Parts: sequence; C-alpha cells; structure tokens
Amino acid sequence: MSDHLLSPTIATLLCGVCLLLVHLHYKALAFSARSRGRPLPPGPRPLPLVGNLFDIPTRFPWRAYQEYSKQYGKIISFQAMGQTLVVIDDPEIAVDLLEKRSDIYSSRPDSIVVELTGWAWNFGFMPYGQGWRSRRRVVWQQFHPGVVGKFNDSLEENAQNFLKRLLGGSPKELRDNVRYSVGTTLLKVAYGLQTMETGDKYISTFEEAIKSLDLLMPGTTFIEFFPVLARFPTWFPGMGVLRRMANHRRVATEIPDNTWNDAKSAASSGNAPASSASALIAQLSRLDGEEMPAQEAICREAIAVAYVAGIDTTHASICAFFLAMSLYPDVQKKAREELDAVVGSTRLPKLGNRANLPYINAIVKETLRWHTVTPMDIPHASTEDDEYDGFFIPEGSIVMVNAWSSRSILHDPARYPQPEEFVPTRFIKNGILNLEAGDPAHIVFGFGRRICPGRYFAEAALFIYIASVLHTLDISPPLDEDGRPIRIEPQPTSELVTHLEDCRCNVKPRSAWAEALARGTE
Repeated sequence: MSDHLLSPTIATLLCGVCLLLVHLHYKALAFSARSRGRPLPPGPRPLPLVGNLFDIPTRFPWRAYQEYSKQYGKIISFQAMGQTLVVIDDPEIAVDLLEKRSDIYSSRPDSIVVELTGWAWNFGFMPYGQGWRSRRRVVWQQFHPGVVGKFNDSLEENAQNFLKRLLGGSPKELRDNVRYSVGTTLLKVAYGLQTMETGDKYISTFEEAIKSLDLLMPGTTFIEFFPVLARFPTWFPGMGVLRRMANHRRVATEIPDNTWNDAKSAASSGNAPASSASALIAQLSRLDGEEMPAQEAICREAIAVAYVAGIDTTHASICAFFLAMSLYPDVQKKAREELDAVVGSTRLPKLGNRANLPYINAIVKETLRWHTVTPMDIPHASTEDDEYDGFFIPEGSIVMVNAWSSRSILHDPARYPQPEEFVPTRFIKNGILNLEAGDPAHIVFGFGRRICPGRYFAEAALFIYIASVLHTLDISPPLDEDGRPIRIEPQPTSELVTHLEDCRCNVKPRSAWAEALARGTE
C-alpha cells in the first residue's frame, strides 16, 4: 500500500505550493480592494503565479530597465511573488516621490539577503525609523559641510602618499594602489588607525566583505523571492549561494567591531590621533553606565558605514578617472594649464584652492556622471499606498531610480550631449563652474532623507586626489608586448557599487619638478 502513498518530500512540497497559492490569492484580493481600480505603472505582462519573476534582470539591470522604459514609460513596474517593484527613469519623478513625498518613500525593503550576507548593521540598508536616524545623525555630525574642513590636512597628506605609491607601481597594480590609498585615508579619518604597506588586516577584511555586493542588487538571487529557502541546509543541492552568504557574513560582521575596538584601545592608552572614532569615544565616556552600551553600538556601526561606503565608492570613481584620463589626453592638458596658473610648480594643490580651480571641479563632476558608481542606487520602499500620475503604488513597493539611464538621467543626451564621452567643459560656462544641466552629485548620492551624509567629504576627497594627480603625473594607456598603446573601453561590473573591469594605465611624472613634488623631495 505504501507504493501508492506520496513520499514525505513530495507531500511537503505540494503543501508548500498550496499554501503559496492561497497566500497569493488573498494578497491579490487585498490588492484589488486597495487599488480601487487604479492601475500599477505599466510594465511587462505578468505570468500566472510567478508574475514578472523572469522579467527582472539579474545582470546590468540599468541597461535592461532602460530598454523597458523606452517601451513602457518613465515609471514602470514589475510584480513577482506578490512583491511590486517600481523603477523610475526620470529625475523629476524621482524628486517628486523620493524627496517631496519622503514621508512615504524613505524606508528600505525588508531583505533577507542583507541579513544573510552580514550587512544588517549597515544603516544604509535599515528601514526608516529611530535606529536609522540615530546612526545617520552620528555620520552627519562628523561629516557635514561645517566640519568637514577638519579633515583637510589628512586628505592632503594622504594624497601625497598616494602619488608616491603610484610612482612605484605598474599598470596592473593601479586598482590595488587606489584601493589601498583610499582605504588608508578613510581608516585614518574614521578611526585614527594606520595601515601596513602589505597584507593589512583592515584592507583585507574589507576586500573580502565587499565580494558580496553583487548579491545585494535587487533580483539577483532567488532567495529574495523564496526566503523560506534560507532555512535549507547549506549542503542541500542548489544551495551553494547559502554557503557563499555564510562566508560573507562571517567577514562582514567583523568590520564594525574590529576597527572600533582597535580605536578604543588606542584611546585608552592615550595614543589615539584625532579621528571621528576618538571624538565619539570621548563623548561616550561622559555618559552614564546605562546609556553608554546602546550609544556605543550606534556609534560603532555608524562610523563603520562611513568607512566601508567611502572606500568602495571613492575607489570606483578614482579608477574611472584614471581610465578617462588615459582616453582623453586633452582633458589632462587643459587641467594642467589651470593648475599651473593657480598652484604653480613649487607645491601641491590644497583644498583651499578648490574655489579657484573650476575645471578641476568640473572633472570631479564629470567623473561622477561618466561612470555612475551606483547606477541603481540603493532601493527605497514605500510605507503606505500612494498614487502618482494616476498610477497606484502599493505599500511595501520596492522603488528604484535608474541613475545611469541614457534615456533621461545621467547619460541623457538632451541634458548631457555626447553622454558616453568624458567632457568636463559641459560643466563650465564663462570660465566658472556651471551646473545648469544638472549636478551629478544630486543623483549619485541618493535622494531625500536617504541622501548620503558623507557626500561633502567624498567630493573633497575626489577633488584633492584628482587635483594632485593631474598636477604631477602624466596618465597614458598601457602598452602591449610590442610597445603599442592598448585602448581600454570602459566596461562596468554588475554590482550594487560598479567598478570598471579594466582600468590599467601608465603613470609617470610629467616633469622633474613634478616628480620632486610627488615624492616629497622638493
């Protein structure tokens, strides 16, 4: 008789499918009642049960969403397993929703992937609420425009160290040299900690942790849509992604504790240099015993976010800058003319020169635009039902902006003619910086209450690195075995923070005096 019975595994799967069908049926009924006949934004026709699960792109989603927007409009939607995904392809719509209606669109989606990869401590992924506000406040207090100038000396010192490192490296080492230098800067500013020349434990931990960022792009892994699978054992067939997440989680969770504890040890010994962590540790020492542990956890996680997010995005932008310079030598020439006139040949640029170097500032803006390091930003989530332009956006929708889009945002030819070209003069008018076409920083650093609180420091860091490099170094394409230049076309990775696949360049001093400045022997 047992031959006619279903195996326990098949019976369990059938029960699961039945429960899912019932859940989706009742969710559809509730959706119909809430929408009151208002349609979702247009999008591909959903299939029964799974909806648009197979329409959501997993690789280079900004390109796929751009093609969808050409067909369906500047605000489109997808439905998958009862979840609504809304993609915006227009800066005005993004402002209307994410800034003017920030009371609705300031949260983040619930993400089991964030938890499984160990990034739940990162307030950038936290839902809107007191936990997020308290951590963001810490970062804002340390990096708002009124205080960010306190980091100028550290930025300028590390920019010079960056030049020395570049002169001793090969084209293949450029990416690693940039990451090391940016990591050194952020580690010193955030924690007052020093890095080792090779095999640094902080940089190594960071590099291992960010290998999980490709999994954080919405739609990348099936675990998002079937969170029950997270309960499966990692040895189960097809669950290799769970094993990978477990490895990432182990490393990512170490970041806030290790760096903070080392900074705290330095503070207790009296040898702590000035940093964000040392300032916060001093403040915490004045709190009573009951309040201190909770506030310390907030500070520990907040500063870790400033450190981690700053390294990855700044690294991606500077690598893009190097490739752009190797492809556009005329930009280097024009930049040097401005630097020679304002700074001269006896010293390196200072952040105090920033107002008098409009073309260098334009290069910073064009770098942010040309290679959009967060082409889909971090997704927002709606916290109540809403209507926009006659379309229904249900509570709990995932809302994303296609910042890269060549249809209407950072690669829009109407706003930025020849968008694939690196043209800093698009931000210059009558010899001064002009952002009438739209400041890329207003897009790449996010929208509304979720805008990056470290954006002023980030632009200052980009400026001093770029100005110092252009003042002293000549950047050219790498050479093949026969000594011929290799033209490298910019190809981004498909991750939450995108990097260029190849940014190799030859770097050499532009003159004897420039080399002396770069090496600090002038």
